[in-house]
Amino acid sequence: MSGPIVCNSTCNLLLTDQVQSLEIWKARISMDATVTISVFNSAMSTASVRVLVIRNDESPVEFSVPSGNTLSATVDAAESIIVFRIGTGRTEGKYFLDVCF
Repeated sequence: MSGPIVCNSTCNLLLTDQVQSLEIWKARISMDATVTISVFNSAMSTASVRVLVIRNDESPVEFSVPSGNTLSATVDAAESIIVFRIGTGRTEGKYFLDVCF
């Protein structure tokens, strides 16, 4: 019997007037996924980031990351992750995903 499949990735994040939201992850297989997402919003950002994790048949998980901060959440039965810019201005940072199937 094999163990869980784990995928890790770190990516840059940039939200502006041209790109105000972005789907950064979507499950493309039928297995349940547990996702840990950490979002860093640079102190140079002029807007906060809202993170929305859509779940299979359950309430979504949502949190906001003010500029200069990092917040994380671990969510089971994740289907997709969308990030939104709150307010106007520019949001820069990074996000880290740890996905386990």
